[in-house]
Amino acid sequence: MMETTHFDDKVTIECLKNGQKVEAAVLSFREEEFLTVVVQKTAKINMQWAPTKNLYIGRQVGLEFVTPGPEKFVSKTGR
Repeated sequence: MMETTHFDDKVTIECLKNGQKVEAAVLSFREEEFLTVVVQKTAKINMQWAPTKNLYIGRQVGLEFVTPGPEKFVSKTGR
């Protein structure tokens, strides 16, 4: 039996300054390395994996954003 891993193409990011959460589209992603998202088709945020916090962290316009990353889906295929 084979396992296939997929990740959601959307992610919720949180602004640390005001606690506001917003949905962002995932542009590029490598698990536990980096995540690049676009918010409302205008703001691109590059985020790096912070292993001590288990979060992706990025800055844009002087604000810090965090997310645990996109949802992971594992499907089993085969006999």
